[in-house]
Amino acid sequence: MSQQPQLISSVDPYVYQTLISIEGRLITVQTTNGSLQGMLESVMPAHIVLQVNETPFFVRIQQIVWVFPN
Repeated sequence: MSQQPQLISSVDPYVYQTLISIEGRLITVQTTNGSLQGMLESVMPAHIVLQVNETPFFVRIQQIVWVFPN
C-alpha cells in the first residue's frame, strides 16, 4: 500500500481577511526572519506575494508576526 504525503496547514481566518482587505497597498511585514516593506500584490491562504523593488517575495502567512499598512 503506497501512501501519499498529505499537506496539513492551518489558516488563521482573521489574518487572512485582514491581509485581503489591504491587498494592493504598500505595507510593512514583520516576519520571524526580519521585516520587509513593499506592495502587497496578492494574498493566498498559505502565503502572500510582496513586491519589493520589482522583486516578488513569497512570505508564508504562518511566518508573519505583524503587518502595518503604510
